[in-house]
Amino acid sequence: MWKNKHVIIALIVAPILAILAWFAVGQIAGEKAQVAEPGGAYPLVARSNCRWESGECELVNNDLKMTILPLELGAQYTRLSLDSEFPLAQATFALLSDGNEVVASAEYDASPDAAAQMTVTIPTYADPEGMLRVAVTVRESLYFAEVPVVFMRPEERRFSR
Repeated sequence: MWKNKHVIIALIVAPILAILAWFAVGQIAGEKAQVAEPGGAYPLVARSNCRWESGECELVNNDLKMTILPLELGAQYTRLSLDSEFPLAQATFALLSDGNEVVASAEYDASPDAAAQMTVTIPTYADPEGMLRVAVTVRESLYFAEVPVVFMRPEERRFSR
């Protein structure tokens, strides 16, 4: 069987054709990305690092990418940083814990190298069981997300032999 040149060529060509067909079907029948309309509301997708103790949370919607970083986690307050590639018009955070919701608006960083960086101080403790709601205005469109706050506590490095 392995001496027949038709079988060998078929074994080489078939996977290549399958991959090309997969891309062709995606181009023909796949969903096309839509341009955000001013005044529209769009969800942000939380990446996997938001669901475990990573020390950061990435939120994405097509080409819009944002990163939430915990700066300070005090007993009476929580201070977060929001970094984005696009200029942010406004950002509002709400921390939900034990049925209470505390809302705070973000402010621009004063540093000149952080054109799209905002910081927010929420006057409450970030309970590990709580949720963080984020609403951001970018180019007259509203983007929103709700993520668990478990990412705020970075995992301790564990070395094992």
